[in-house]
Amino acid sequence: MKEELIKNFAIPGNLVKIQPITAGNIHKTYVATYLEEGKERQYLMQQINQYVFKNPYEVMDNIEGITKHLQKELEKNGDKAHQVLQVIQTKDGHNMYVCQNEAGDTEFYRVYNFIQHGTSYDTTQSPEVVHSVGKAFGNFQKLLKEYPIGTLAETIKDFHHTKNRYTNWEQNVEKDRANRVKTVKPEIDFIRARKEVCSLLVDKLKNKEIPYRVTHNDTKVNNVMLDEQTKDFLAVIDLDTVMPGSGLYDYGDGIRSATSNAAEDEADLSKVYLRMDLFECYTDGYLSELAPYLVAEEVRLMGEAIRLLTLELGMRFLEDYINGDLYFKCDYATHNLDRARNQLKLVEDIESKMEDIQGYIQKSYEKYREWGVTKK
Repeated sequence: MKEELIKNFAIPGNLVKIQPITAGNIHKTYVATYLEEGKERQYLMQQINQYVFKNPYEVMDNIEGITKHLQKELEKNGDKAHQVLQVIQTKDGHNMYVCQNEAGDTEFYRVYNFIQHGTSYDTTQSPEVVHSVGKAFGNFQKLLKEYPIGTLAETIKDFHHTKNRYTNWEQNVEKDRANRVKTVKPEIDFIRARKEVCSLLVDKLKNKEIPYRVTHNDTKVNNVMLDEQTKDFLAVIDLDTVMPGSGLYDYGDGIRSATSNAAEDEADLSKVYLRMDLFECYTDGYLSELAPYLVAEEVRLMGEAIRLLTLELGMRFLEDYINGDLYFKCDYATHNLDRARNQLKLVEDIESKMEDIQGYIQKSYEKYREWGVTKK
């Protein structure tokens, strides 16, 4: 079946094999190997998850526009060290293939090039890797700073609108669809005690105290492909949630993902804390690319953004657990609950280190702002 589907895309050469891979929580993904002029090349085919992404056309139009812009920026800068995801067109010139399954339901498939000589990490303890990941997302925002933001669709409504997320979370706690609320009272109380934090960035954007930027909105470590040898970043991937937003969303979630001592589903909470050495590496990488383009209020809020984005994900995991595990893939019955508790423990640790966190951010910003002014 998948062999027939991928033949609808304009891929040169002959299909050798196509295999499913389990990476990622959202889409069904397959790696296809083609033989072209005696060389094997790989491509990624994904079936878009329509429960998460209600309008695949908007998702793909966003991605196609963004990737073309990034490619032009690399070419303009003479940058041959980095790569960009390429949307492989169908044979009739579309950015995805639309078909009906045996049940009569519409399905949407897309194909990307496979980033050559690249690797990614679900978690890492390497300062070198963390620095490269921070640099990758800073570079991503820098290259898109002049992109026409008004042309981007909101692929997931209110994705980082934490004020609305909190309201919806309370409603789902009240509904208690899976009859699980009674088992998570301490976690509910923890989030409720931080209700006011959820309005912070939303209100700053609304009041125009911080600017809208083109943001990735899912800045996990494994969404950056790194050179297998040098560990320099090659490309930012997983562009489904590229939308208008605050750059602080990307920084806060990036720190959350890259600098925790443990994987986000680690159940032993004694292992869950923010590593300051990794935080410093990520921050330096990020600001080495972006510092000259930030406004003062963005810099002032960077520490709070780390706490907020970690709290948001903890809230999302807990909400999905309460709802019966509808959004995130789960490997066992309490997977989402373990994830939620993990993130809330990380929030607690971030709060205990906030003064040191913000102090280092300011120091790093001043260093790279001066460098950028003289060298850019």
